[in-house]
Amino acid sequence: MRPHRRQFLAGAAALGLALPGAAQSRTLVAAPARQNLAGPGHPDTEVWAYDGQVPGPVLRFRQGQRLALRLDNRLPEPTTIHWHGLRLPIDMDGVPGISQPSVAPGAAFDYAFDLKDAGTYWYHPHANSGAQLGRGLAGALIVDEAVPVSGFSRDVVWLLQDFRLERSGAIRADFGNRHDASHDGRLGNTVTLNGSVVERFAVAPGERIRLRLINAANARIFTLDFEDLPATAIALDGHPVEPHRPQDQVVELGPGQRVDLALDIAMRPGERRAVIDRFRPREAWRLVDLDASLAPVPPP
Repeated sequence: MRPHRRQFLAGAAALGLALPGAAQSRTLVAAPARQNLAGPGHPDTEVWAYDGQVPGPVLRFRQGQRLALRLDNRLPEPTTIHWHGLRLPIDMDGVPGISQPSVAPGAAFDYAFDLKDAGTYWYHPHANSGAQLGRGLAGALIVDEAVPVSGFSRDVVWLLQDFRLERSGAIRADFGNRHDASHDGRLGNTVTLNGSVVERFAVAPGERIRLRLINAANARIFTLDFEDLPATAIALDGHPVEPHRPQDQVVELGPGQRVDLALDIAMRPGERRAVIDRFRPREAWRLVDLDASLAPVPPP
């Protein structure tokens, strides 16, 4: 008998980042920074970042806690933070001209609201959104269930972005051009997993991972093929669903979308499995190799 979605989630959960005992106020700085996006042998890129990193820090809370955060804008233009997918007061939603004024360069804004729903969410600007997102401003927001769940070896976040880079490593500043607007939107030529091009991701044979996928790209749709590994969707856009296997073991994510998977590492020591993006079948490419080497899996 297939488990009911709440029964499934009640017996499945994430070990990983330490959870705060109570919500703490913090500051998030939006500012220019430099980071290697394209991998070893490639030049660093000037990005716009939260707290000096792309993606920004994972903000992690327990359901029912209160988020209290000050945005310190050190960018050369106004910005905001939109909390993607969350139920919150409209004056906290981060949409300039509708829910709040833009935060001017050198100014700050205090966000504070209760986290009503557990799930996988993310944060990003809604001021000059395409350019600011395309320069790196995005981060994961994870709200863990009020009652801790068990059953997973690890809780892992994969935040996917793409960047349009010059050979010099610079981000091409052709945001909002007519070609992109009239075709598929701004598609980058460099796809990153948690801020860099990654060749391998260490896994342990037999483990079960709660894999939180976040598509933080401007316009790219991902169609991820996990080959023959059992992948069960347990939540979509932060909300639990009836556990089910994606059709053909392929997981589709549109821009802004999130999918939580229960990923069973049915591999032998030393084996590898490629995670392949097949959205454009003639241009399929490897996102990362899952590597069940004998090396210990690093803590999440």
